Amino acid sequence: METTGLDFDMDEIMTIQWQGLDGFTGRPIGELTILTSWESSEREIVKTFIPNLKCNWWDFILVGKNLTFEFCFLSQKMEQYDLGRFDFRNAHERALVDLKPILVMMNNGRFKGFDQIIPKTNPTRNDQIPALYKEGKYDQVIQYIRDEADDFIKAYQILKVEMPRLRNLLA
Repeated sequence: METTGLDFDMDEIMTIQWQGLDGFTGRPIGELTILTSWESSEREIVKTFIPNLKCNWWDFILVGKNLTFEFCFLSQKMEQYDLGRFDFRNAHERALVDLKPILVMMNNGRFKGFDQIIPKTNPTRNDQIPALYKEGKYDQVIQYIRDEADDFIKAYQILKVEMPRLRNLLA
């Protein structure tokens, strides 16, 4: 998700995006789906995404970076627009992979800077996206999202290969 800020009550969701990944390799399956508030509305993109949260948890395994933030934002917006309620037990009961704790550990246990562990191909910083949105530079926002998705997938694929090898160190 891309938002206009970090305040669940005051800020807006600009985009919600997702892409299918092969469970074994992490390779993309299909196209990157990007829902944008400027083409419809914040309410509509949240409403469109909700079935992914409520489906059989094997049909849509959430893989991301900082999923708790996204769950909190989605929960607030679902309530704001009378679209139901996000039950956080749903997050507990389903399969999901959040890279945030892994990246924090890779950052020597520090939260600050954890999000910079994954190399970026796009020079735009995440904190610049709200300004691009307000200026109507939607093509730059979309390019940022596409680049971030590619960067994330590359990092995820590397972690899928390397993480199992760490098990040998614990044996």
